[in-house]
Amino acid sequence: MEIFNISDISEIKKDNTKRVAALGFFDGIHNAHQKIIGDAVSVATEGVKSIVITLDKSPKEYFGKTSEELLTPINKKNELLESLSVDEVYYLEFNEKLQNLSADDFIDNILKKLNIEKVFCGFDYRFGNKGLGTPKLIEENGIEISVQNEQTIDGEKISTTVLKKFVRDGEFQKYREYSGRFYSISGLVVKGRQLGRTINFPTANLQLSEKYLLPETNGVYITKLKVHSEIYKSITNIGYNPTVSTEKNKKFIETHILDFDEDIYGEKIEIFFYEFLRKEQKFESFDHLKEQLKLDKKTSEEKDY
Repeated sequence: MEIFNISDISEIKKDNTKRVAALGFFDGIHNAHQKIIGDAVSVATEGVKSIVITLDKSPKEYFGKTSEELLTPINKKNELLESLSVDEVYYLEFNEKLQNLSADDFIDNILKKLNIEKVFCGFDYRFGNKGLGTPKLIEENGIEISVQNEQTIDGEKISTTVLKKFVRDGEFQKYREYSGRFYSISGLVVKGRQLGRTINFPTANLQLSEKYLLPETNGVYITKLKVHSEIYKSITNIGYNPTVSTEKNKKFIETHILDFDEDIYGEKIEIFFYEFLRKEQKFESFDHLKEQLKLDKKTSEEKDY
C-alpha cells in the first residue's frame, strides 16, 4: 500500500492510472466504513487501483485549534486500510488552502487528476468549502458514484460518534459488534517508577504513540497485550495511581501481563480492551493494593477471552 501525504493539491501528479476511490475521514473504520472501502477494493481490477482519499486531521480539530482524540490515529488507520487491501491512501492536509477549496476544484484537481472512474462514499459525505460538495455533484461531473445508505444495528446508526461513546463508557463488546474488532491503543513501553516490581507485580508503562481516545472511567480493565507479534492476557490500569503516585495530575497507563517475564522496555505494544473490571481507588497500604491486584489477576485468568 502506497501512502501520499498531500499538503497542497498541486503535489498530486497526473498519470494514466485508472482508480476507484473511497472518500471519507474514516475514524474508527467501523462496519459501515469497511463496506464503503471494501466495495471500492472489490471493483478494482488489474490496471485499476483502489484508493482512499481522506484527511490528515478532522475538521473539528482544525477549527477547534486543539488536537482531537481519535479511535484510529494515522498509524492504526494505515494498518487497517492495508488489511482491507487498499492500493493507495491520500492524506490531504486540512489547512487554509483545503478549507477554501471549492467543491468544483476538489473534483477537477483531485478526483479528475487522479483519473477516478468511480467514487464510493456514505450518504452524508460532504466536501469542498463550507461542505457544499455533494455526491450528486460528483455524478453531475461525469464520475460514477455509489452512495451507501445509513447502516444500523438494532436501530442504532453505525457511526464514529457511537463508537467513541462505547469507548468512553467501557462498552467494548458493543465496540466489537459495530467494528468487527476490540478497541486498542498503541505506544512504547517506557520506564516508570518500577514500584510494581517491589510487590512482585511488574507492569509495562505505556507511552501513547498518538492521540488515542481513552475510557472516561479511571480504573482496571481486562485486556490483552500484543508484543513481538504474540498476544497475552493482561490487566490494565488507567488513572493516577493514588496509592503510590505523588504526581497528582499525571495519568498512567500500566499493564500487568499474565504469565510473562521479559524485558520489553522500548518495545512497541498494543493493548486490546475487553471489559471494565473496577474503578481506581486509594488503598490504605501497599499490602492492601497487592491483595487487590491478586484478585484482579485471578479474575482475568478465569475469564475466557
